[in-house]
Amino acid sequence: MIITTDKISYDHMAAEIIQNYTMEKPVVSYIRHNENLTYHVVDEASGQKYLLRIHQAAFASMSGIQHTRPALEAEMNLLHQLNATTTLRVQHPVRNVRGEWVTIWTSETGKEICCTVLEWIDGRDIQQGERLTTEQIYDLGVQLQTLHQYGRVQEASEEVRVMDEGSRISNEVHQGVGTQGQTAQADVRPSYGSIEENRVMMRQLEEGVRLGIFTVEDFELIRETFENINRQLETYPNTPETWGIIHADITRNNLLVTDQGISMIDFCLYGYGYYLFDAGGAVLMFSREEREIFLSGYTKQIAPLTERDIRLMEGFMLIFTFGYYAFQMGNEPRHEWMKDRMPKLCNKYCRPYVQNESIFYDL
Repeated sequence: MIITTDKISYDHMAAEIIQNYTMEKPVVSYIRHNENLTYHVVDEASGQKYLLRIHQAAFASMSGIQHTRPALEAEMNLLHQLNATTTLRVQHPVRNVRGEWVTIWTSETGKEICCTVLEWIDGRDIQQGERLTTEQIYDLGVQLQTLHQYGRVQEASEEVRVMDEGSRISNEVHQGVGTQGQTAQADVRPSYGSIEENRVMMRQLEEGVRLGIFTVEDFELIRETFENINRQLETYPNTPETWGIIHADITRNNLLVTDQGISMIDFCLYGYGYYLFDAGGAVLMFSREEREIFLSGYTKQIAPLTERDIRLMEGFMLIFTFGYYAFQMGNEPRHEWMKDRMPKLCNKYCRPYVQNESIFYDL
């Protein structure tokens, strides 16, 4: 079957793909198409509900290493391990009938598309304008720190394991994990907030000048902002205490309100980066007072953040914001919105930042 943007073709494709899973009477319902094409699946025989993800982005700028089979296997392994070893309320990954995390669907033209299935979490989206309770905001801070603490343990363990590679591989095979360890996962997942990644994003944003979305003057201020952040990173510690597994996309769209509390969903963009990058992206959801509540939960089990940490987090807040613009560069209907917003972003936030003024409570 030729893949098109026709929803009927996609619906047929989803119905075919779900036959690779042990469901007696699956019914698929379209949800949306952004970085992935997603479907709600109900097995009418058992009542079980699932999320089918077809990893084909709506726009080329939304595609990346995260859509490859090794990267998706790493994501599914991460969710499996988080469920097994932490208190985080994340989705359970589902294997296909061949025991694989990733199903490959091949079109009539020979194009291969990766697909995955997760168990559905019952809950509701956060509504437009809805304010989370103090308890929910604090809980999200605790949960994000729990994810980062998992990353610290994994990174520290990897440093020990690589000292005896043969023993590490033997142990992984014995446990049924396979030979793909943490280092291998880092090689197949995106990284965020590093000096090199920041330079890549800056080049992506420069395309906006060529397209007439951003002015030359605004881009020069963007460049100055990135250079300022990169100078900080040159001397900032890069250790398992500061860098590791991050969600990378903590936004209202990726949170569910459930009976058990807030759940983080959609680890599609998960990768490796500074933990402050994740925290910086998350605080953008909140007001001045709410940011303090979030940070109190986030730092419950670690030392308070220093002025240096906050300064770098502010930089990551800007990079997280710029990341959305880079992500949407191929989405032409969004260009006018970006053209209108960029001057304000530059003048109100980038300019004070490069002048060493705090923007933590303003951005």
